[in-house]
Amino acid sequence: TVNVAMRIWNKNGTPVTSVADVNTLWDGFGGLCETTNQGDPVVLYDEIADRWLISQFAFSGGGSSAPFYECVAISTTPNPAGTYYRYAFVSPNSRFPDYPKFGVWPDAYYMSTNEFSAAGGYVGVGAWAFDRSKMLNGQAATMQYFHLGTNYSNFLPADLDGETLPPAGAANPFVSFD
Repeated sequence: TVNVAMRIWNKNGTPVTSVADVNTLWDGFGGLCETTNQGDPVVLYDEIADRWLISQFAFSGGGSSAPFYECVAISTTPNPAGTYYRYAFVSPNSRFPDYPKFGVWPDAYYMSTNEFSAAGGYVGVGAWAFDRSKMLNGQAATMQYFHLGTNYSNFLPADLDGETLPPAGAANPFVSFD
């Protein structure tokens, strides 16, 4: 994904799909995830489940009015060119969730955002946790959200890479630097 477009290649570098707007993943889903193509996309590979996560945010009115959404799609199989379970999560408290960064962890998909008021002023960072197990099965999923104020910047969740899982029940660390 780049800005508002996506394309899938095989491991040899040969294109498997044509270039498409990211929001085409939500064709038939309805709402702003389907009808707008706002960008800030993220693609992650979930090594534990052998699945793909693709996201972007959605809003109307040039970003100056709520609601603001984080659109998240989880591949139904290991094939990134296949079908996806699709979700639209509303940003709490009418905060614009800019610069989303995701991390895969055994218990959830985690996300951090820089947040702005609808008027455009910076109001801090948010930490999000999405119900990974339900999303992998295409079930109705919830999320948990924490607003952390303006004491943090460049706030990022850890992303699991490699074959060694963290200890059972280990929290996903979020890191910030000044």
